[in-house]
Amino acid sequence: MEQSSPTDIRPIESNPSQGNWFALLSVTLSAFALVTGEFLAVGVLNEIARDFQVSVGTAGLTVSLTAIVGMFAAVLIPISAKTLDRRTLLLLLTLLMILANFITAFASNFVLLLFGRIILGIAIGGFWATAVALSGRLAPPHLPIAKATAWVAFGVTLASVLGVPMGTWLAQYNGWRTSFTVISLMGILLFIFQYLYLPQLKPSSSLRWKELPILVQHPAARKGLIIFIFMGFAHFAVYSYFSAFFKHQIDFSDGLISRLLLVYGIAGIFGNIFAGYLGQINIRYTFAVSGFAFFLAFLSLPMFGAHIMTAIVLTALWGFAYGIIPTAVNIWMFTHAPEAVEKGMPMVTLTFLILIALGSMFGGIIVDHFDGTILFFAMLPLVLCSLVLIFTLARGLNNPQLSCENE
Repeated sequence: MEQSSPTDIRPIESNPSQGNWFALLSVTLSAFALVTGEFLAVGVLNEIARDFQVSVGTAGLTVSLTAIVGMFAAVLIPISAKTLDRRTLLLLLTLLMILANFITAFASNFVLLLFGRIILGIAIGGFWATAVALSGRLAPPHLPIAKATAWVAFGVTLASVLGVPMGTWLAQYNGWRTSFTVISLMGILLFIFQYLYLPQLKPSSSLRWKELPILVQHPAARKGLIIFIFMGFAHFAVYSYFSAFFKHQIDFSDGLISRLLLVYGIAGIFGNIFAGYLGQINIRYTFAVSGFAFFLAFLSLPMFGAHIMTAIVLTALWGFAYGIIPTAVNIWMFTHAPEAVEKGMPMVTLTFLILIALGSMFGGIIVDHFDGTILFFAMLPLVLCSLVLIFTLARGLNNPQLSCENE
């Protein structure tokens, strides 16, 4: 597939009459709730393992199983939905999120807990395959597509900043089940908000199986996915055992770990903002900044993380590195393969979820058989590979000189 000319690069299915700030905000907040529910398990992994008397690696299934199911949902839901109005689809997925977190909160055994996480995986996979590709249609008129995408990704960052740390903090005093109950109640409010403000979002055409790999077939988009795969696998393998590392290898208290998660999330906000602005100038260099930050954090934390101030600084660097990624990946696709974004977005979502699933599973094996320190060092070669690819495989893939706005 040939690379598009600059004049072709614009948001897919742009319709300014549909976009408004409340619609975009409703999706941003839904992203916040979904990601909080997904990664809250990381913050309370030790408590889940203790309550159900399973190993930390086994408790990690609450992360990996959700991602595995999300992988299939990201592909099957857009194909099955066909001509279903995307507003209706987003509302149904929000209902699934509410149900999933209630089941998780009141699970009487580990199997039932995993069932709740499976339902959450369906909601997450379907949401990400749908919402990000629609960001241009949900945004107010003349908002640059990079900023519209950054708004949706901001919900992910906000979940890291407020959702996961606050959920972990709440779990310290009221138990981890209370945290999931609160997310369910939040989901009910978000459902009402979406119902009131989401416009009708008719798909221009239904997605077919043969169109799923459309981004993989696009040379520039494929290079971006390859770079992301190396960087993303390394991150998710380590992040899934964030609490376990600081608890068992560094011997930090639960309260201090909660504060570190907050630091991670706040730094992620700056990473998200950074990606939204630099990504409009040079998306390749944006990825490079993330890679260098990952490498420094992963190399230094096992060696110097026992010192509280050093742990705070390096955790902030890690959070900044990952805060860049969701926005950078989406901007890369909108920049280099705009005509394929809506039909290709399920593949991006699928890639994210595969990396979460495989990364957390691999991390669980390393943690159970070795320890968290070895896990950090084992991921360094992957981060290094991503940096090499940025300056070799993706050399010359700089942003076209254009403005990507809804017209």
